[in-house]
Amino acid sequence: MPLLFRRSFRGEGKSSARRPIIPIGWSKRSTVSAFVCFATALLAAVGAAQVSHELPGSTEDHVAAKGWWPTKAASPNKAYVGESACGKCHAQEFSGQANTSMAKAAVRVSDRPENAEAISGKLENGSYAYRFVTTNTGLSLEVESVGKSVSSKVLWMFGAGVHGRSYIVEGHGELYEAQVSSFSSTHNLDLTPGHTKALEGSLQNALGNRLSVREATRCFACHTTAWATERRLDLEKAVPGVHCEACHGPGIDHIKAAENHLTETTTKTIFNPAHLTPSGLVDFCGSCHRTRMDVVLNPTLSVSNIRFQPYRLQKSRCWEQTEDARLTCTACHDPHEPMARDVSSYDQKCLSCHILQREGTQGSAAHSRTGSPSVCPKATTNCVSCHMPKYNLPEMHSQFTDHFIRVVRTGEPYPN
Repeated sequence: MPLLFRRSFRGEGKSSARRPIIPIGWSKRSTVSAFVCFATALLAAVGAAQVSHELPGSTEDHVAAKGWWPTKAASPNKAYVGESACGKCHAQEFSGQANTSMAKAAVRVSDRPENAEAISGKLENGSYAYRFVTTNTGLSLEVESVGKSVSSKVLWMFGAGVHGRSYIVEGHGELYEAQVSSFSSTHNLDLTPGHTKALEGSLQNALGNRLSVREATRCFACHTTAWATERRLDLEKAVPGVHCEACHGPGIDHIKAAENHLTETTTKTIFNPAHLTPSGLVDFCGSCHRTRMDVVLNPTLSVSNIRFQPYRLQKSRCWEQTEDARLTCTACHDPHEPMARDVSSYDQKCLSCHILQREGTQGSAAHSRTGSPSVCPKATTNCVSCHMPKYNLPEMHSQFTDHFIRVVRTGEPYPN
């Protein structure tokens, strides 16, 4: 059963103790018609629930529930202590995490003006020409068309620069996601993924997509830490990058308990994702990297969904059949260390499941007899290069590893 429905209904399989009452004069055809109407209404209700994000498993559901969850803004800003305070006790995790792409997920331009040096090039799109300009007041995005121009201050850079960076600019007191992004592979500018050619006649609108409060909150919740004050987006207090408290929650109570040697209280005052179920842990990472439910409930995310690793992982047959802890995001990627990019470094992760159960048995035969995953008949090295291939996304000018684990056949189209 698809995950969407497998987790949607409670009390599945239970029957009512009372038989339905059918009014006198109803024929069998009337009863069937009534059932069809009821089924249609039920499906409509499920559809409405999908649109309103009420089904379990979506990030909005997790955030609305009790307890901590990434992207949640339930604590005052003063409850955050900063990653350096965490590092006093967790030195190894602190030093390693500081070098991850997550820690570099955002830059406040006023804090790091030297980053502006790397932005070069000019993009012409329709009648509009875009370029970044460095001045004594900071970095600006300049848009020119038919002899006129408009310049807007760049407030934030999003992205660690592995694939590229996007930019948040200010225009007439509002935030915009800039129409252009910079891409590492081309060392040049191009349209920001998801954007379309700007309509003619409005330089202001040509800046990019104006962000609503909801959209801006979603962006900063995944690129910064301690981004909210009294449940409201606070760009002055936001800490660039994803650090300890973005995943573990505000640390002030945890540190106070530790300083007072309250061992049991210390554990309870911080969130540890390691205690989640495998399914919960994948959804946890999916708060920013997109869960399966996030994509199902928002069809617009289907564009380039290869970038949504938890969603792709949850489509995998091995995940759907087992939801094994050895298949979670953190089983292969330690969030406290930079990501390993050598494909062979993941072989042992694959082989921890796909091993010979006993000498002389392998392949599907072993699977059917032991209930364990079969062994690949081709090789036992560089597993992900075949079963998790890379795909090029033209709009990103980069390749992404598909986390939909499967047997990939030559010439097979990309499975959306």
